[in-house]
This record gives sequence, C-alpha cells and structure tokens, in this order.
Amino acid sequence: MLNNSTFKKLLFLIVGTGFLISCDSEYNSIGADIVDDNDHFGFIKNDGASIVAFSQKTNAVQSNNLPINPLGVFDNGIFGKTTANFVTQVELKTENPTFREVPTVDKIKSVVLNIPYYSTHIETKSDGSNTFELDSVYGNIENKLKLRVYENGYYLRDFDPSGGFTDAQKFYSDQNALFNNAKGQQLNDSDFAEQNDLFVFSPDELVTRVDGKTTREIPGMRLDLNKQFFYNKIIAGSSNLVNNNVFKNHFRGLYFQVEEISGSSLALLDFSKGTITMTYEDKKIKIVNGEEVDDGVQEKTLILNLKGNSVSLLDYSPTATSQSYDNLVGNPVTGDQKLYLKGGNGSVAMIDLFGGGNSQELETLRAQAISGNWLINEANLVFYADQPVMQNNFEPKRIYVYNAKDNRPLTDYLFDVTTNGAKPKYAKRIFDGMAKLTGNSDDTNRRVIQYKVRITEHIKNVLFKDSTNVRLGVAVTEDISKSTSLSLKTPQPAFTKVPLSSVINPLGTVLYGTVPVPANENKRLKLEIYYTKPN
Repeated sequence: MLNNSTFKKLLFLIVGTGFLISCDSEYNSIGADIVDDNDHFGFIKNDGASIVAFSQKTNAVQSNNLPINPLGVFDNGIFGKTTANFVTQVELKTENPTFREVPTVDKIKSVVLNIPYYSTHIETKSDGSNTFELDSVYGNIENKLKLRVYENGYYLRDFDPSGGFTDAQKFYSDQNALFNNAKGQQLNDSDFAEQNDLFVFSPDELVTRVDGKTTREIPGMRLDLNKQFFYNKIIAGSSNLVNNNVFKNHFRGLYFQVEEISGSSLALLDFSKGTITMTYEDKKIKIVNGEEVDDGVQEKTLILNLKGNSVSLLDYSPTATSQSYDNLVGNPVTGDQKLYLKGGNGSVAMIDLFGGGNSQELETLRAQAISGNWLINEANLVFYADQPVMQNNFEPKRIYVYNAKDNRPLTDYLFDVTTNGAKPKYAKRIFDGMAKLTGNSDDTNRRVIQYKVRITEHIKNVLFKDSTNVRLGVAVTEDISKSTSLSLKTPQPAFTKVPLSSVINPLGTVLYGTVPVPANENKRLKLEIYYTKPN
C-alpha cells in the first residue's frame, strides 16, 4: 500500500497532467523559461543509461504531395543554401464549363493567380485597412527574388508505370532539372517588376476596388498571368475541359522557379489554397417563350484550383560556412559529439538506448526495475543546443522523436491527446519536443537552450513488457500532427524513410551528442528516468 507521502505525489502528478490535457489554448510554452530540472517531487533519478547517437544525411527525399511547400532561397548558415522551386497540377473548379461567344482574347479581362500566405492579423485602422505579420518566412522578408511561373510541361502521373501502375508515383526533391527542361511559356509576364523580376513576400493586405466597392483580403501572392495563353488553353481548347482527368493532361500545371537577387528569402505556403481566376465577357441570354434570346453580354469567371499532384524541388548549394555539415559522416559505433538535424533533403539522428538492442545493460536494468517494483513516473530524452554554433542561425521550434526501425510514432505520441485548436501543429504538449529558450517571453533575441521529449510509455514497455529496444530517430518538425514517413531516394543501412514533418521544415539545428565535448560534458544527450519504489 502507498504511504500518505507517495499518494500525495501521485495525486499532484495526475491532477497536473489532467490540467494539461484539458487545456486547449494556444501553446504558450514555446520559448518558456527553463524550470528547475531537479524538481521532480523527490523521485529517484536514473540518468546513467548508455546512449549512442549519430547523424545521418538523408540526401534526396520523396517530396510529392506535401501539405506545405517552401518557395524561395534560404541561406541557412552552417546548413548551406537551399533553392526551393515547386510544381503543381491545376484543376477546374467546375468541369465542362460552357462558353457561348468568346471569339477573341480581348474578351478576357484578367487572369489572376492568388496564393494566400500564412499571416497574423495585427490591427484594423480607422480607414478600414488592416496590418498583418507574415508567419513562416525565413531570411529577410525585404529581400527580392526573381520569380518565374511557367507552364509545366511534365505530366505528373498518379501511378508508377514501373510497378505496373499499382503503386503511387513518387517524385523526389532533386528532380528540378526534370521540370526545368520540360517547362513551357512564362506566364507571369506583367510589366510590373514586383510580380516577376523584383518579387517579395509582402505582408500588405490585398485590396481590390471595382465600381466603388473595396474588397480586402489577407496577404498573398497575387500575379497577373498571360491572357493570350489562357485564351488558347481554356477558350480555344475548351474540348479538353470535359473533366479534370482530361484537363490535367491538356494543361499540366504550373512550375514556380525562383532565383536569388540580393539575399535569401523563403516562405512556407499551402499552394492547395491557391487559385487562378479568369474573368471574361460572354454572351448573355434570357429565355423568352421557351427559347434562348440574346440579352447583351455579361462578365463571368472561371476558376482553377491549384490542386492535384505536386512536387517540392530542393536544390542544395554548399557555402563558406557549411563545411562541417557538408563533410558530415555519422559514427554508429561510438556515436557523435554533435548531432546535425536539418529539414528538407537534410539530416536526422539515430539513437540507440542502453547500448542498442537486447544488451546486457538493458537486461540488468530490467532485472533491477522488476525486482525493485519500480514505478516509472517520467522518462525524458534531453537534448542541448550547441548555442555558440547556432547563435546566428534560424532555429526550429520543435523536434520529433520516433521509432526509426518501423517508421512509426512512439507510444507516448499516440497516448498524448492534447490539442491546440488555434494552431494544431503545436498539439502533443505532453510529448513535447518544444524549444526551451533563454531570457523572458518579451525578449527579442532569445536562443534555444534545450529540447526535451517525453518517452515514459516507451521506456515502461521496454523495461516491463519486453518490447523491442528499437533504434529511435530524431528530426526537426514543422507540424507535430503529421506522423507519416516519406521514402529516401537512396535507402541507407540505418534507415529508409524520414518523417514528413521534417521534409516540410527548412530549418536545422546542432545538438550535443553522446561523445564528450570538452567543457560541455553536462550537455551530452541524456535519458532521464524518474521512478519511485514502495517502502
């Protein structure tokens, strides 16, 4: 039977956990101050487990049909420079549209591409205008890019012919040349340079004034596209609009290509929310005595959605500061001093606990835990950032630990049902992995100190249920709610897949590994197990 003191400790833990689960507000502990890591209610601490952790380059990764895609150029300091292009199919919002009389291109009033940015509303001014702040833009938002939007000339198949058209077609991050060589006409050929040669990710709201009426929309990419092209492709080619299967072969989509001008700027975008709106004049009719009668002209719109198959295309370039990363070779036997995690076609780390597999160390610990009736209260993997190396770099807000052998989430991930209605990517607050930062919440230059990931249920299963001590993986993550994995183009002995959430994150971080670093011994990766024993 538990004594009164132990019961109080457990009651406090249960109540606290229940509060976390019930709370559904925005995850404000992003950048929270570090609490006293020694304050664990008097539990016994075991942090002497052997760990071998080493970095692994992913190289080219599967990158088709991602929920979020980068566009732009990003100089990521020690992680080199990435140029992110993008290709997508488009679909008719309404299949088999009818054109009554649109004889010339002059009848087309405009063709406008619109892709909303991730933004936060700041204020509404007295004149009704709004100010916004853009989210998920890296580099300098004021840096200009050369932006080209071409007709895509390469057909994005649904199924792989090499597998007898039974397997889904995979495309990879290093296939930019494939689409560049097949590109067609440039479509964003406006005389306004900010739509092509001097493009920026602007936080300004989009304002349209028509017939004295003002429409305000959130910030986004708004480009005027070539009217003659769309007249030929849509109006003159209307026989190919019968359904989207036919249409997607007739018009194979858009290829977005960027080029750096004066410094890097990259944004994460949900292209699937993008549209192309063609506004045109057509004959208007009315019905008189059951017959169609001309009734002048009317303005109509045809909408194309940026949906269907898509591919994120990532070209990596070494820089003067990326030598350590470029020469990275992980050591799976002794482990590494530093762990390099980078999203996109980047790198992850592998972790072997207790010496790996069914080791003697693990068997000894199992025997101690079982014979001692240990009650595992908490188990964490604690990672420390290499702050001197990362001080001038953008840092990821979160990392993700997973079962690297089976490419599956850990039990702790699955058991954590905490949510965040405003920002779902900040859910799983108990599983955590969020960055803990220096300073206070109102400081302007906070840096990452530590990431902590709770793996309590995983350790319980390994110690008490003879679960396999599988190799773990750790990666940066853009969205913790995405737990699926994508294939490496070239599978490696240590792993064959990488988390989708890492592929869509452009950032990287350097963490201390498991080999001692002079003067930083206390920052080595640790497994902390807190437990109680019956009296």
